[in-house]
Amino acid sequence: MRDSETGGVWLDRLTSVRDISQIAAGPVHAVFTFKDGSSRETSITALNRVLYIGGRFWTHQLDLARVKQIEFE
Repeated sequence: MRDSETGGVWLDRLTSVRDISQIAAGPVHAVFTFKDGSSRETSITALNRVLYIGGRFWTHQLDLARVKQIEFE
């Protein structure tokens, strides 16, 4: 996932994305919590605010502005 501060975040290092802003256009602001216990507020660029989820035979585009929180296992 590309953010505007560091240039990128690996999803396998995250435990959650929370406090996601509900902005219809432009960047999305959120708090990333990492497996090491640290967290940071960040801004996800407009071109990278869609998360692709799916299985072998299907894919769904999830616009991060449409959710409030994501938890990873």
